[in-house]
Amino acid sequence: MHVMGAGVRVECHFMSLCKQCQIHTAAFFDQVAHAGSEVSDADAGVLSELDFSIDYYGTFGPDGTCESAAAGTEHGPDQCMTDRYHLCAQHLAGGIATGAASKWLPYVHCMFMNSDMLKCGNNGHCGSRAEFKNALSIVAPMCAELTGMDKRPLQECAEGQLGHELQVASYNRTKATASMSFAPVFVNGRCLQDADHFWRKVPDQLRWGKTV
Repeated sequence: MHVMGAGVRVECHFMSLCKQCQIHTAAFFDQVAHAGSEVSDADAGVLSELDFSIDYYGTFGPDGTCESAAAGTEHGPDQCMTDRYHLCAQHLAGGIATGAASKWLPYVHCMFMNSDMLKCGNNGHCGSRAEFKNALSIVAPMCAELTGMDKRPLQECAEGQLGHELQVASYNRTKATASMSFAPVFVNGRCLQDADHFWRKVPDQLRWGKTV
């Protein structure tokens, strides 16, 4: 686990095209980052106290790519790319430094909330890479514009060597937690049990839970 300075350390281990993780992110964004009220995260003041990060589950094939390992899985190679966009947003906006999540979490939240489009309306993944790339070309820049992030560095990172390096580091961090619980959440290194049940009990997320 990472150790930072002044903030409370919170880590989530998710999958970027996972429906349940979409629910978790929506609940965290609304009920934690915004303190359960209709105020900005800056006014809520919660994120300024957190060293927050989201890491992702995945593996690499013999050729060193996630895409080859993900062929035939539930979310397929498409998830490899969305993982990198999420990770690049975190990296470019300050990583796990205290309060940095206020810059990158809105983008990641936007990507999660549009994950149905990134899966072309399927629960798994788009029917073809061309369909996915078309959806990504709409969603990624839209989320960047809506949340004040620069779309060009994000794309260059996600499609380049830096994105791959961030992905390797993230997948390595989640290896040790894969058997702990589904989409685990850690606070100061302690795994919160049944976090999934908590997210689903949040009133604003009940309608999301029904679609799982």
